[in-house]
Amino acid sequence: MKIFLIGYRCTGKTTIGKILADRLNHNFLDMDQMIEQRAASTISNIVDSYGWDYFRQMEKKLLFNIVPKNDVVVSTGGGIVIDPENLIFLNKNGYAIWLDADIQTILSRLNSDPLTHSSRPSLTLKNLKEETKELLEIRRPLYKKAAHFTIQTDFYTPQEIVTIIERRLP
Repeated sequence: MKIFLIGYRCTGKTTIGKILADRLNHNFLDMDQMIEQRAASTISNIVDSYGWDYFRQMEKKLLFNIVPKNDVVVSTGGGIVIDPENLIFLNKNGYAIWLDADIQTILSRLNSDPLTHSSRPSLTLKNLKEETKELLEIRRPLYKKAAHFTIQTDFYTPQEIVTIIERRLP
């Protein structure tokens, strides 16, 4: 089974993905980490040098190359749903689970995560709160469209979330 974890930055995709993959005896792939490894650069440097469109093309190419892999849990980038072809792909080629959280939870996690500045470059050049609010308004309908189901990650531990996912998988 291919399981795609989708959602905004700092909603738990990587943390939960690792635990879920371990419990299901699946491989785990973090798309952002794979892009950084392949480019031998950070996402911030990729975006600074080539722009967001270039990064999104790298992301799409990687996503479409995951198809042959079976028994895998994939932590996608937060913007994976922006491209309509990715939405269709996620929905048809695996099981997409949207990990969501309240904006205050996301902001708290972003502010306490050292990767926020090195691996999560600004998308709009606005302050973190304004950018997060704006992007969530745009992306939440897209996450909903792509997802087979949604889990709010605000009040559960990663282990509890994984248990919920296991119960809801086909």
